[in-house]
Amino acid sequence: MRPLVVQATRATTWMRCKRDAFATVLLMLAAGTTPALEPLPRAALISLEKADAAFRAGVEKKAVVLAARKHFAEATDHYLDVHRRGIRSPSLYLKLGNAAALADRWPEALWAYHMGLKLDPNNARLRTHLTFVRAKVIYPPANFGRPDADTWPVWLHRPSVGELLLIGALAYLLTYILAAIAWLRGAVKLIVVALVCLSVAGSAGFAYWRSNEQATVDRDTPLVIIVYNTPFQRGNGTSYPQHAILPLLPRGMEVRRLHVRGHWLQVRLSTGEVGWIPTSAALVVEP
Repeated sequence: MRPLVVQATRATTWMRCKRDAFATVLLMLAAGTTPALEPLPRAALISLEKADAAFRAGVEKKAVVLAARKHFAEATDHYLDVHRRGIRSPSLYLKLGNAAALADRWPEALWAYHMGLKLDPNNARLRTHLTFVRAKVIYPPANFGRPDADTWPVWLHRPSVGELLLIGALAYLLTYILAAIAWLRGAVKLIVVALVCLSVAGSAGFAYWRSNEQATVDRDTPLVIIVYNTPFQRGNGTSYPQHAILPLLPRGMEVRRLHVRGHWLQVRLSTGEVGWIPTSAALVVEP
């Protein structure tokens, strides 16, 4: 029996160290200054002040994990109250995500980071924290449902739809002007530059089309975060059998909502599997 006790003790110690390391790294990520929110209504401001105070108390108690987690959970609830009062801000969702992750409510953290990135796709801190917390999700064998890796460099600016239109229009106009001058003067170099500008205009047009396509996908099939480990049913009820290959979806998995029927959502995984989950198990990222 003694070796089993030692083995169990080592496993418990390893899990505790892993959990503490996660909290330490996240506190380091959250240590930077968070931009202040815009002036808020009084009720929302009171909730925000309570949330900030609870978060600071959690940081002060970081050596006592359970006590700190209690404060971070309180902060999460107050930040959620600010959200429910209609406040939408990348800064709010960064605060909310950090508090939720430190409270071990990381599905809510994933939801918050996604909400913030909807408002500010170029927020490097939101994207870094999202990547970090995503590592907490325990995906099924063969990586069913794992989201595709983001290949866009964090440091590279993600142009908005308006910026893409402006770039495309200017590049096309410059192409027309350079082509006209090259034709009048017979300048080969100007023709090459005009072709480069034309390729820039074409790339901007393609990126604009892709952005509109993604916006349509987000509107028609919004992203959903699984809140807790939930059965993956074949139909909208527990009387239907569970998915043969994937009977259970892990907390934190990101799926797409296809349909709503009563208290059930039909969802599709990133790897194509379709099934049903209860609405209580889902956090929908607003398009």
